[in-house]
Amino acid sequence: MVCQHNKIRPTKGLAIVIAVAVFILAACGGGGATTETLAPLPTSLTTTLPTTLPPMTTTTTLAIVPSSTSSTSTTVSPGETLVLRSDGLGDSLFGVDAAGMITIVAELLGKPDSDSGYVPTTKKYKLCPGTQVRSVRWGDLMLMFGDESGYAEGRLHFFSWNYGPVAGIAPVPMGPTTDGDITLGSTVAELLRVYPSAEIFMDDVAGASFSLESTLSGILSDQSSDGVVIAMYGGNACVQ
Repeated sequence: MVCQHNKIRPTKGLAIVIAVAVFILAACGGGGATTETLAPLPTSLTTTLPTTLPPMTTTTTLAIVPSSTSSTSTTVSPGETLVLRSDGLGDSLFGVDAAGMITIVAELLGKPDSDSGYVPTTKKYKLCPGTQVRSVRWGDLMLMFGDESGYAEGRLHFFSWNYGPVAGIAPVPMGPTTDGDITLGSTVAELLRVYPSAEIFMDDVAGASFSLESTLSGILSDQSSDGVVIAMYGGNACVQ
């Protein structure tokens, strides 16, 4: 038998290459003593990969870092800026221009609930000094203006404030307190704890009352430690 070595075309799979090689070896070596040395099989396969790989899908998780400024906002009542003082209200002192003071408070509390306009003191508020007086009210807070007081004369100016009595179920506006946090509803015990030198007394007209200074006073429900503040006055109070 004449063995002819035919050319073997490259195959796609290593398994086919090995099968053909075994077949040729069996056919040509058919029981002879001579062992034909075959060319060594390739030790590695060349795999053709796509030169361009599909882009990897990367999921990026972004951490949200809170800013240095807290997102929690604290609502402050406009009335809290109106500190009840013996020499004024909020940042304004007694004696300041009347129109300017009305504008300041209106910007905080809105349009007044009532405004008497300037009227002769002989017609209204007869206890007030000067020739004319005006009361402007925001809820339970009333500001007094006139042309004469212990703070100025000959010009219209702010000379006193009244806070209370409460007309509804709660003070309006909420927030005004003294610098010691005494306000409408504070007890006599709280009042004396903050202001140990406060005077508690019985007035012939107003009844149970208190005085922190000559220009800062008020009315109490009663003189007991559980009695509460029902009205407060600052400045040259002339309306009770």
